[in-house]
Amino acid sequence: MSSHENRSQGPMDRRGRNLVAHLFDVDIERIESLSWSLGNQIIAEGDTDQRFRFDHQRSTRTVTAFEVTDYTCVLRLRTPVGREKFYGIARADLEPDPIAADWVRTA
Repeated sequence: MSSHENRSQGPMDRRGRNLVAHLFDVDIERIESLSWSLGNQIIAEGDTDQRFRFDHQRSTRTVTAFEVTDYTCVLRLRTPVGREKFYGIARADLEPDPIAADWVRTA
């Protein structure tokens, strides 16, 4: 019998949108997956302000929130190998402190 647990990520179902939903205690349907090119363009070329950043305590995984409009934020999830995934979420759904205990606010 194999284990579905990974020390740096937690349960295998906590990746991508599932991880974001768990981290902010929000329904997964409220999180919009964005293509890498769109997410990167919004952050790199847009007029965005970083709201906060969370670092995972047992890996180099990070989640950074950028304010895009008065009501919308883009989250950048960076994996331990440097891959980036982007998600759109309502600003009202974001808490400035992580729900999960193994994540720490660093910015």
